[in-house]
Amino acid sequence: MGVVLSLTGFSAHGRHGHSGGHGCSSSKSSHSSTNDSNNSTTTGGGTGKSKKSDAPAHATVVSCAAPGRTKAVLQVTSDLDTQRTVDVPLTFEGSAGTVDRTSVRVTLKPRETQTVTVPMVSPSKVNDVQRCQVGRLS
Repeated sequence: MGVVLSLTGFSAHGRHGHSGGHGCSSSKSSHSSTNDSNNSTTTGGGTGKSKKSDAPAHATVVSCAAPGRTKAVLQVTSDLDTQRTVDVPLTFEGSAGTVDRTSVRVTLKPRETQTVTVPMVSPSKVNDVQRCQVGRLS
């Protein structure tokens, strides 16, 4: 259950891997009827559904961090016919804005989909997390 979103204004800074990617995105989320609320999808760029994305992959939030669970689970899918390593930025958001940020590096075979677990950098803030947003994949 996700919504395709357009993102703008993302820039990556710092280390990549399991922590350190920074950026911001402009996006919307949808509510799920399961305990894994606020799932979202990103196309990795573009300004609308009709514009083709230039991102090498796209990611969907399968489940976000919540009390008792300090990790998000993402499904990352390659949009290319060649193997590629992509950086997937993730922002944990709460009612007052950004709670935590991180990124994960994933190597995908052509058109492959992988499920990846992304731990919070500051797990002590998990009670403030209300939703997860995927930034622009690069």
